[in-house]
Amino acid sequence: MGSLPSTLVMLLLVSSMISGCMSEPTNVDSEEAPHMDENPDFDTPFSEQCMEYDDLERCWLLLVPTILNESNNVPLLIDIHGGGDDMYEQRWTTDFANISMEQGFIVAYPQGHNDIWNMGSSWGPCSTGLLCSEEDDVGFILQVIDMIMQNHSIDKSRIYVTGWSNGCGMTQRLAVQASEVFAAAGCMAMYRFADVPSDYSPIPFMEVHGLLDEIVYYATTAPAAPVFGPEKGAIQNLESWADLNGCQGATPEVVVTEVDYDIRGYTDCENEAQVMLMTLFFAAHNPYEHDDPVAQPGRGWANPTGVPSSTIVWEFVSQFSKEVDESTTK
Repeated sequence: MGSLPSTLVMLLLVSSMISGCMSEPTNVDSEEAPHMDENPDFDTPFSEQCMEYDDLERCWLLLVPTILNESNNVPLLIDIHGGGDDMYEQRWTTDFANISMEQGFIVAYPQGHNDIWNMGSSWGPCSTGLLCSEEDDVGFILQVIDMIMQNHSIDKSRIYVTGWSNGCGMTQRLAVQASEVFAAAGCMAMYRFADVPSDYSPIPFMEVHGLLDEIVYYATTAPAAPVFGPEKGAIQNLESWADLNGCQGATPEVVVTEVDYDIRGYTDCENEAQVMLMTLFFAAHNPYEHDDPVAQPGRGWANPTGVPSSTIVWEFVSQFSKEVDESTTK
């Protein structure tokens, strides 16, 4: 494994986030309503859509780019906000909206109940006092996908999921617990805590992590980081996914080396999957190119050298597709 610049020093305070327990899904009803713009500069083709799920109103923001020709099936990306954020902040913080309007795919930004996702942590119940959710968020997001597919021409072989922080934990839960749905996953600044079912089928995965992450340590070996445990860290998460996907190789291969980031991982895995870790040498908890311009301060600065992390994640996941039953594809 290549070494990282030795002059970098990781910041110290850790704060926790988000976990919980699953509940059973119920039948849902849906209704669609136009998005009421909360920001006067919100001039892109979004709509806010809601349904009742588990006796709660659950919503998501949907982007259907005007360039789409929906006589053809198009990819779908699920983009999941971090703990304490919401679907609007995720829309502004990531660049997936801009990428989708250039390249022609649909993006959905689901809203967590109380701005938190149940990422399926096995290291502590909600009673620990951490920010936490007990909602059936896997069932909710899968229902969102089903509803989008009922109304739009989605390529079932190209459904992807991404997210930030708590949303990255949720991304990884979806990747392992609904591997039959997603062609690939790539997310920012969190590890996998969700249990892996016996029917998991390897899918490609990439994590992006800032070396100076002050919220979710790049390497949680310091005594001040007991929440995620000394066994958790970005490298450990890479190796855990490599084991999960049956990857070959004693050490990860360095596939990209730049002055401000590198990408390393495994390319020889089961199901032609890959597992990658993108390390941003100068970024903290927010690895995106910019922060939400309308959010309150204190959410973490963007990566200062402007590494196009969203574009790199999209280029990674979008190269993969999965076999589906074409007779059921719209």
